[in-house]
Amino acid sequence: MPLQQTKAVVLAVRTYDEADKIVTVYGQVTGKLNGIAKGAQRSRIRFVNKLELFSLLELGYEESRSSGLVRLDQAELIQPFATIRSDYPSYAAACLVGELVRLWTREADADPRLFSLLTWVLAAIDRLPLPRHGNSLAPPVIYFEIKLLDLLGYRPDLSGCLGCGALDPDRRPYHFSLGTGGLICSICNRESRHGLIPLSLATARILARAQQLPNDKLARLQLPPASALEALNFLHHFSRHLLQREIHSRDSLKNLL
Repeated sequence: MPLQQTKAVVLAVRTYDEADKIVTVYGQVTGKLNGIAKGAQRSRIRFVNKLELFSLLELGYEESRSSGLVRLDQAELIQPFATIRSDYPSYAAACLVGELVRLWTREADADPRLFSLLTWVLAAIDRLPLPRHGNSLAPPVIYFEIKLLDLLGYRPDLSGCLGCGALDPDRRPYHFSLGTGGLICSICNRESRHGLIPLSLATARILARAQQLPNDKLARLQLPPASALEALNFLHHFSRHLLQREIHSRDSLKNLL
């Protein structure tokens, strides 16, 4: 089989036998891909210091006719994002990003927009000044997830109340309805409903703005700590509702706030 190439971000690595590694990446042209790096634990040339979590690589791989794993043949380091692995808060933030991508994507289902979003958020985390803390790390991760939901076709409607269309302080408090995927104001929410998550107007407006901005303009948005915690809580409930499973690494980031 001919050798194929893709830019890819390492999402997970585990040892296999004494010499090999099983690596999960998200590739620009492949989407999520699981591969085996033969001899990676002993290699001093092909893979040394390259198959590290969250590294951006130029990956050479070969399809297998007998296994669901591709054979990883070579890797060239494009961007190591090394600070992420040496700073615990940064690592916790990147772990949430990686878990979201692994859970939400299928193998061999590429989306170049998702790849661009993934490399953007890792670069945003990596270039934050030290020391890093939850209040500085939460915004890029929150913006990543709100845009990821959009790409997946689960865009939360934060433009106004689903009942009356208003986004008015006089109609507070607002809630987000998990069942309908949008906001509902206090006037339209006259009946007791299940699956409602409190969401302030200030936080809803910031998240709605993030949905509209291109990735390279997201750093302009200011997300106060209280809004960051509220947004993480909202995304926790909404993603769990959609995935029907917990996202365990989210707690580590929330604990840093």
